[in-house]
Amino acid sequence: MMTTENKFNLRVNTDIPQKITVKSADIGTIVGDLMQKLGAKQKLVLSGRFGISGQEPLTLEAIGKTLNITRERVRQIEADALNMLKKGEKSRETEELISAANDIVKEKGGIVAAKTFADEVFEKYFGRKAKNDKEKYLVEILFSVVGLKKIKGNKELEDAWTGKDFDIKKFRNIASGIEKIFDDSKKLFSEEDLLKKIDIVGQAASEAKIEPEQILNYLEISKKFGKNIFGQWGKAKWPLVRPRGVREKATLVLLNRQKPLHFREISQLIEKMGLSDKKVHPQTVHNELIRDKRFVLVGRGTYALREWGFEEGTVKDIIVSLIKAAGGFLAKDVIVKDVLKKRKVKKATIDVNLSDRKVFQKTKGGYQLK
Repeated sequence: MMTTENKFNLRVNTDIPQKITVKSADIGTIVGDLMQKLGAKQKLVLSGRFGISGQEPLTLEAIGKTLNITRERVRQIEADALNMLKKGEKSRETEELISAANDIVKEKGGIVAAKTFADEVFEKYFGRKAKNDKEKYLVEILFSVVGLKKIKGNKELEDAWTGKDFDIKKFRNIASGIEKIFDDSKKLFSEEDLLKKIDIVGQAASEAKIEPEQILNYLEISKKFGKNIFGQWGKAKWPLVRPRGVREKATLVLLNRQKPLHFREISQLIEKMGLSDKKVHPQTVHNELIRDKRFVLVGRGTYALREWGFEEGTVKDIIVSLIKAAGGFLAKDVIVKDVLKKRKVKKATIDVNLSDRKVFQKTKGGYQLK
């Protein structure tokens, strides 16, 4: 027997015990032993409901038709069978596997995504993921035995398993608080920055204490939020979280690179970063960006985001604007520095524009407008 790797960030002061990997029995043997005392009809109902007979889980109605009984009778048989399993004697392996499931639910803040729960239990107990759907269905019987509740996904949540004492009101309050952060800031956050922001606004205050790992778990389960390919969180409906068009994908590329890029390079990066599973044509990118006010053409075929401070117009237009804003005079080194913030050009290009004596007058230390 060997200690499993702690992949769930159990804290030193936690009251949740570390589990020991048990490999002496597989999940089929553990559940088979647990169900030994059930009657034939009870076994048939549980096998059908949890899909442990090599098929997908069946509805109450489907099982009722097979056994020629009503769906309500099937529900009663299922409830009675699970109640017997709850009260019946359990093997050491069963108790430890159930304990592992309970530990994960506690660590996650009372709720776990259904799509990952079985694999997390297998990782914690057996040191591996479930081999197939049948193994996942088998372990879900134990989830029901321990009193965990499976909730079907809706507009608010993904499919999930919850603990007996899960507080859905607290979950909703935390989700609403995080949503307000996004609504107020109108920007994406890395996990680290989002957790800091949540802590600052009081979402992790003593009256609603929740660990950072649990907050991230809530984000994963709530349908209000989403994470883009760069690991940045935002509202699920935001284009930069789930980008569809070329413009949103180009924006993500530029934000990731944090510098102006040529439209050909943008098209290549959209593909390389997995933002599109189709060929991205450079000319399509160019055509889309040049029509969108969020982007500024700062050089030959090179685009930047307007929010970075870049402006439209020729280099000469920008120099004129800068001198006017400065009150009519600017030192040359300031002109060069400020133009380069707004345009991706060579310094020689700035010199050429400043040499236009019809527009600029060179004075001691700088330039002014004629």
